[in-house]
Amino acid sequence: MRSIPFTLFLLLLTIGLSLTAALRMMDGSLDRLLGPPATAAGSPLYRFATKDIHRIRLSGNGVQADCVFENGNWRILEPWQDRMDPRAADAILQFTLGTRVEEVIPTHKIDNAKAGLREGTIGISIENRDGKELARYLLGRRTQWIQRDPRSGEETPTVFIQPREDGREDFTYACTGDIHPIFRDGLRHLRDHHPFLFNPFALSSIRIQGSEGELLLSRSDPKAPWRITKPLELRTDPAAVKKLIEDLFKLRALKVAERADLTLPADELKGGQKIAIRHFGQETEVVLDVLPPSVAGADTVFATISDRPGTVFELPLKPIAPGLPATDNPDSVASAATDDGMVSLAGLPDSVNELRNPMLTNIDVESLQGILITPATGPEILVAREKGGTWEFRDGNRMKPLNELSLFRLLKALTQTKVAAFVSDAAMNLSPYGLDRPALAIGFTSFGNEGFKLLFGQARDGTWHAMRQGVPTVVKLDDGFIREISTHSWQWRHPSIWSIPAVDLAGMIRTMEGRPPLELEYNLLADSWKARENGSDRSSELVTERANRLVKLLVDLQGESWLAPDDDAARKALAQPALSFSLAVMGYDAKGERAGIVRRTLNLAPATDRPDNTVFYGRIDRDPAAFILSSETVRLLAVDLFGDD
Repeated sequence: MRSIPFTLFLLLLTIGLSLTAALRMMDGSLDRLLGPPATAAGSPLYRFATKDIHRIRLSGNGVQADCVFENGNWRILEPWQDRMDPRAADAILQFTLGTRVEEVIPTHKIDNAKAGLREGTIGISIENRDGKELARYLLGRRTQWIQRDPRSGEETPTVFIQPREDGREDFTYACTGDIHPIFRDGLRHLRDHHPFLFNPFALSSIRIQGSEGELLLSRSDPKAPWRITKPLELRTDPAAVKKLIEDLFKLRALKVAERADLTLPADELKGGQKIAIRHFGQETEVVLDVLPPSVAGADTVFATISDRPGTVFELPLKPIAPGLPATDNPDSVASAATDDGMVSLAGLPDSVNELRNPMLTNIDVESLQGILITPATGPEILVAREKGGTWEFRDGNRMKPLNELSLFRLLKALTQTKVAAFVSDAAMNLSPYGLDRPALAIGFTSFGNEGFKLLFGQARDGTWHAMRQGVPTVVKLDDGFIREISTHSWQWRHPSIWSIPAVDLAGMIRTMEGRPPLELEYNLLADSWKARENGSDRSSELVTERANRLVKLLVDLQGESWLAPDDDAARKALAQPALSFSLAVMGYDAKGERAGIVRRTLNLAPATDRPDNTVFYGRIDRDPAAFILSSETVRLLAVDLFGDD
């Protein structure tokens, strides 16, 4: 028979256990009493809100780091006072929240040493602002398991993870992902290897000071264009400014060290540079002080930055080819080389000529009213238009329709030509550039009566230069620009060789080499034709459809290009035309009344006697300028109007 004291002990024990269980049930489960169950395969190992994250504590290879998130940035408090690489912080957090369980292993069935799970190796602890642990675990080595995406087939490594929160020590997991590279080399890859951390859209100024002086880029507001404001007021090249900002953002060091651990080059050594940036609303600049190379021909240089005074960066001075490691640790998450190579100081567009607008002009074509082309050896050419009207050119005392191709080539050259080089911004003696006596001047007037003039000169070595009248900046141009400018009035003539309404055409005489003249009478309104050849009436044989096509081609005839009035080759060829037309056209007096029939002539001759000739010269009436027609057009003009072909 049991004793009364033993019975009372069992009763008290039962009551105590029941009370403990009841208290644990108040938490919603018996996890605190029995321990939480293992996380199921396929489930995330940790769940918490990223907005609650405030601190990350790390340990690896005997080094411990304390990192906090304050004022929108991650900072390292121990073992250095420095900015944390935000990519390293993101990698840790994304791994912790993104890793999923592949295998569950009871802790007593795993060799912690072989799994790399000994205390003091790699540990990660994540806390909120109140100091509550959101996650704490040991990161072991890679496992033999490979996770494979069933859709893409992509393979992901797995690592051993052992949670260290109270009650979770009973299980070790094989989880997806791997962030071991962050913990190499004494955790030094936690430090941000980028000297600059800025919002590109909030930058208000960039100042670069080097051996050539000081350059200042600035803008009035985030939507305003960048301008060079020092040493000169200049427009910028948007592409070059964009590259500079991107390069400064991507610029990263090969190594980062404590200032107290290094001996820096003396200040009196030459070759240093300062790069300073400022945000809108920021009173002081953030200044990167690039120190001069310690030895001639060095590949790297040291640099310091004003908002991280205890940190020294070893920056690449010369370009690093794509594919080479960006740091001495090619596996580093925080500093792996990009496909396009690593940004070097030598590759920064940091000079006035690299950043200034390289375009010859910044003309707004829509606002242009007139262009005056003044060659040194010929009469000036005026090209103009009324507002809302079409472009014309001045021929004598009259404005006439112009050759749109010549206008297109001019405007394209003016708006798309980049200068080959900026020669001088303070040119006093213009003779070395041929600009003391310009070979060509082009003036521009807008509808707002604003205007300017460009001067072009050819140096003794044959190179072309240009400057804006009144501005001492001289630029060098490629020869191709000058070839695009039509500097002769005949080059501006409209390609139509004449304007004859078909209704006014009464007839024609066509004369072809080796054939008798063909006389044709034509009445458009009656749609009737008469034909005589060699004294015989051949009207009944005439294929009127061919004759109608011939009339349409003749009255709308356009040449490919006009030639100079003194073109000797055209003059000689047209002395003996191979094909001629004499058109009978109704004439009109000054009042617009009919004034009888007038004769218009068209003479054509091949440019060469070769059977494969493809070019024909042409001239109308007594016009001194000849023009060029294609052999195909001439073939259509010489069509047989009678036969079956």
